[in-house]
Amino acid sequence: MRRSFGTGASKWVTGPEARARVHLLRAQHDAVVIGIGTALADDPRLTVRDAPGQSPLRIVFDTKLRLPLSGKLVQTAREIPTWVICTTDAPSSAEGQLVERGVEVLRAPASAEGRIDPIAALRMMASRGIVAAMIEGGAELAGSVLAGAAVDELHAFIAPILLGPRGRPGAVDWAGPATPAEAPGIADPQWEVCGVDAHVWGSLRYPS
Repeated sequence: MRRSFGTGASKWVTGPEARARVHLLRAQHDAVVIGIGTALADDPRLTVRDAPGQSPLRIVFDTKLRLPLSGKLVQTAREIPTWVICTTDAPSSAEGQLVERGVEVLRAPASAEGRIDPIAALRMMASRGIVAAMIEGGAELAGSVLAGAAVDELHAFIAPILLGPRGRPGAVDWAGPATPAEAPGIADPQWEVCGVDAHVWGSLRYPS
C-alpha cells in the first residue's frame, strides 16, 4: 500500500511481502482499476513484477481526462492494454492525445456529483469482457463502489505504523454507515501475516 503525503511524496507503507501479494492479486484479475487521484499522486505502472503471472488490463477512472501523457501508464499503453473511463463531457482534444498513444478511452454517464457513475462504468467493463476487476485505489473510487454495494470481495493490508490523516482520507472516502450494524463487513475473514504486515480478506457482506 502506498500513501501520498502533504509534501507531494508518495511512499510505500507496507513491506515487500505485502507488495508481492498485491502483485499476485493483480495477476489473478482481468483488470486492475484506479482513480485519477492515485494516478496523479503515484504515477504507477500497475504491472505484475513481484509475483508470477501476466499483467492485467489497466483502467483509470478519470472524469475530465487529466491523465498525464508523460506518465508511466500512457507511456506503456502500447505494451500493456490501458483504458481510461471518463464522463461524456470530457474534452475530446485530451481523448485524441491519449488515443494517439495507444490508450482506449471509454465514456460513461456522470453521477449526480458530476463524477463517473461507478455502476454504469462497471457494467460497461463487464459488457467488454471484464469479469473480475481489482479496484486498487484510491479512496474516492473505493467509497463510490462500496456505497453502490458493487464490491464482492475485500482485501485489506494492515501495516504496523500509525499515520494521521491531516485532511487526507484513508483507504476509503465515503459518508459510510451511521452504525456498525449498517456497515458492510467480511463474512468469513481469512488472516495471513505478510512479513511485518497483516492481510485480511474474504467475501463482503452487506446488511439487508
